[in-house]
Amino acid sequence: MSNFLKRPLAQSEQEVKDKDDVVSLINFERFCRDNSRWDEMYKCFSKDSYISISWYQGSGEGFVKASSKMNMYAPHVIHNTLTWINGDRAVTIMNADITIRQDIDGVTCNLTSSAQLIFSTERIDGQWYISRFESIYTQDSLVPVLPNNTLNINSKDLSKYRPSYACLSYLLERNGESSKQDLPGIDKPETVQKLYSELDNWLDGGKREN
Repeated sequence: MSNFLKRPLAQSEQEVKDKDDVVSLINFERFCRDNSRWDEMYKCFSKDSYISISWYQGSGEGFVKASSKMNMYAPHVIHNTLTWINGDRAVTIMNADITIRQDIDGVTCNLTSSAQLIFSTERIDGQWYISRFESIYTQDSLVPVLPNNTLNINSKDLSKYRPSYACLSYLLERNGESSKQDLPGIDKPETVQKLYSELDNWLDGGKREN
């Protein structure tokens, strides 16, 4: 049985090593994403992996290709990472801020989107791979870089988006990317609880539908 979202108890040396291997994999995948190491990023995902985030839903291979074509630099600032392991499966929650700098109508702005990045990983032939990647969105902001600048955005342009990632959705669509609006976010706690329940079931050996 998994102990997902419960306090970690005493761990064997193997469990400690497994957690370190999983976290190292995930940190490396994010490093590759932020530093355009696409060939190495691709190696982090299993063949049947699935990604579901604001701007992309599909395979890990497709995610790497789509990331390489994006015209926005969006590095991640990682705050904390927790991992729960059950045999050859693991779930990791990584708290992160996604940061983007971009000009909007002549004003240089910073977007900060805070989220829990959720990684489901599996050990296959002795190696860990990411089998699923998704996010729980918490909040975001879009502000001018210089304090003497003013950013004018019609509130109606933001009201059609989810409060937990409205600014991110706005910026994505300005750059020609679609933004899925039914993802887990703290503005809809039931979506978060549903995801946690699905992860708990998967960690115990169950299946997940895309």
